[in-house]
Amino acid sequence: MTREEQRILREREKTLEKNLKKTCKETGKRRGWKTVSGEQYQVRDSFLYILYIAFPAFLEREQVVKADLRCKPLVVDEMYWNVFQMAEEAAKQPFSFRVTGAFTARGLWLPTWKEPLSAPEEPEAAVEAIFDWAEELAGKDLAFPDLPAYRERLEAAERPKTLEIILCLLCEGQYAGALERIEAELSRGETGGFSRLNGRRSILEDARDWCAARLREAEE
Repeated sequence: MTREEQRILREREKTLEKNLKKTCKETGKRRGWKTVSGEQYQVRDSFLYILYIAFPAFLEREQVVKADLRCKPLVVDEMYWNVFQMAEEAAKQPFSFRVTGAFTARGLWLPTWKEPLSAPEEPEAAVEAIFDWAEELAGKDLAFPDLPAYRERLEAAERPKTLEIILCLLCEGQYAGALERIEAELSRGETGGFSRLNGRRSILEDARDWCAARLREAEE
């Protein structure tokens, strides 16, 4: 492929991506989703669902729209902020901080979904199909009766996210079990992936102290 041909394809990609973003935002709004930084989000039964739709590089020769969906209980973010001593700061942020903020729970991810494009310049049908898929998951396959059921799905993942499992245990009031897990992680040199005070204090250390304080309160 010549450089000129590559340039033409890249220009086409930009046009297609622009059309896709516009279609996603309009479709999401019509279906009750909100948009922030290119991601669609919606709250259902105290769970936040986040949908990201991406048009792959046209040079890949893959005529599909790709989508990723993740979800998390709202209380897990709140526990994160309490443990990490940033609840006051987080309270000043817009709700969309739960979607785009660095210091938030990542949630449960599903395998990437691919929807074929019948007409690349008109992605409406593919986008509608992706929203159908996401809403079906949110309404049925990902409908959790309670927080323990969500935690079980986290634990069953190929790569369990220990920090989020610990946060769930804290939300459930299972302080002894959470503390045991925290200490096991710390003994292996784990940090939980987040730190404050210029790296001197990890979120797992904060979780250990927060958990220990709750256990002391229960004994009083």
